[in-house]
Amino acid sequence: MKHSNSIFHQILKFIPRHTFQKVVDRHQGDYRTRTLSCWDQLVALLFAQLNSQTSLRGIETTFNSQRSKLYHLGASRISRSSLADANANRPAAIFSETFYYLLEKVRSKLPKNDACQMIRLIDSTTIDLNFNQFKWANFRSKKAGIKLHTVYDPNAAVPVFFSLTEAKTNDAKELNNLPMMPNTTYVVDRAYNNYSWFYALNQDNSKFVGRMKTNTCYTVIEKKTPIGTGVVTDEIIRLSSAKGKKHCPIDLRRVTFVRAEDQKELVFITNDVSRSAVEIAALYKQRWEIELFFKWIKQNLKIKRFISQNRNGVMIQVLIALISYLLLKLTQLTYLSKQTLYQICLLIGANLMERRDMMELLNPCSARLKPDKSSVEQVTFWLLNA
Repeated sequence: MKHSNSIFHQILKFIPRHTFQKVVDRHQGDYRTRTLSCWDQLVALLFAQLNSQTSLRGIETTFNSQRSKLYHLGASRISRSSLADANANRPAAIFSETFYYLLEKVRSKLPKNDACQMIRLIDSTTIDLNFNQFKWANFRSKKAGIKLHTVYDPNAAVPVFFSLTEAKTNDAKELNNLPMMPNTTYVVDRAYNNYSWFYALNQDNSKFVGRMKTNTCYTVIEKKTPIGTGVVTDEIIRLSSAKGKKHCPIDLRRVTFVRAEDQKELVFITNDVSRSAVEIAALYKQRWEIELFFKWIKQNLKIKRFISQNRNGVMIQVLIALISYLLLKLTQLTYLSKQTLYQICLLIGANLMERRDMMELLNPCSARLKPDKSSVEQVTFWLLNA
């Protein structure tokens, strides 16, 4: 019988222990640590994400109940007090570097796109918090919350960068903290109208597609013939307000498009003059993918209820959730599974500490159809001696 390690062990192999330890040593994560190492913390928090645990007591109880299998994970028993202290005090940068290490692994398994085809979606999502427990996360007078600002790659279906702020942080202002690459098309919502940012992208040979605000002042320079279903107007414009002239003194394009499903009129602003108006509308429609990503992580990962109340602990839990997402994505790509990410999440959660072959778990049909070697040999022997 073929030997198999636990499903969790096979997932953790995507994070080489020596690579993770180098990051820990660089940030002195295990300095003066006696009981709970950074690796123990990582394994316990990943276990919580994949096993749907939402409290320190729940993590401690379920994780320690698997004590006979922890040795194979390189981990040991935990206590909730040690885990709480680690979340509050350990550098979140350890887990941030782990996230970007896994991100590169995901991208290496995908076909390379032409530079001109690079598209990034930018948006944010707000996570509500209890005001009495998270007073540092100011939002409204009696409400707390955090905002996850994300740059998303629709080709890889993964976030490529994110930052965590208080919910009251303005989306457009946070753009200054998001890294931008040349020769890339950025798709944003109306909240990201920032003339200085638009101009900087244009100077960097990048494109942007966004929604134009209704109070935008502009002058029409040229009217193009609207081509394509749903296209109402296609114009070259110049911003005419004092702020627009100062921060974005270039020609822009204004496209008015009527959405077929609900007849809603959408007005786009862009510096892309090479794509057709219909392609501009299709690019903006693609922004829905980042909304689906936010919905997925909120429904399937544990980022709506936090086991730590301080900023560092919240940051670590969000990072572990995103690391879990990348591990699921890596599992899907590595084992060539046709299962959806949601199905993989369910299968792994149900079999996390079971000794199963990952390929057979994720591809049951192909495993069932695999020919038995002994049967093939018997048939061959019979044919040769008939």
